[in-house]
Amino acid sequence: MAARWIVTVLGKDRPGIVAGVSQVLYRLGCNLEDSAMTRLEGEFTIMLIFSGAARTSEATLERAFAPLARRLRLVVHLKRLSRSEAVPARRGPTHLISVYGADRAGIVFCVSDALARAKVNIVDLHTHRTAGRGPSLYMMLLEVVVPPRLAPARLEQRLKQLGKRLGITVSLRPSEASVL
Repeated sequence: MAARWIVTVLGKDRPGIVAGVSQVLYRLGCNLEDSAMTRLEGEFTIMLIFSGAARTSEATLERAFAPLARRLRLVVHLKRLSRSEAVPARRGPTHLISVYGADRAGIVFCVSDALARAKVNIVDLHTHRTAGRGPSLYMMLLEVVVPPRLAPARLEQRLKQLGKRLGITVSLRPSEASVL
């Protein structure tokens, strides 16, 4: 059975990070299975699950990543996934939640706390704050799995009430067939 790993990579955004990481894994005969890669302001981050030969050790992977980490000044962290972690999670139909409003502290906490209390699982979350001459705006997009016992219309009603209290606009809609 193949071993499954997760690698996180963080460093100053520049060309070549994705190519370098994928090259290291390719040369070791590893298969990329799932990933999230994004720029956060001036930093670039990768979270990537991959599989490799069962005999692939952490030391082998660390040695393979070391030259790239030095050259691009990256922080690399590896974790071997246990058998229970190595099984992709099943998930049901997803919904998208959009949040938009004036930037202020507590938006992510209040929305995620309301979702956690309703047993709604967040499977993906992206935020962005605009910076300009006027007031900053905050946008958040969440992909969530709504538990079967909770009607999406009821969840949307709760989120809209929260939005009124926070002075933000919140909407919920079913996800279209996922491209990714």
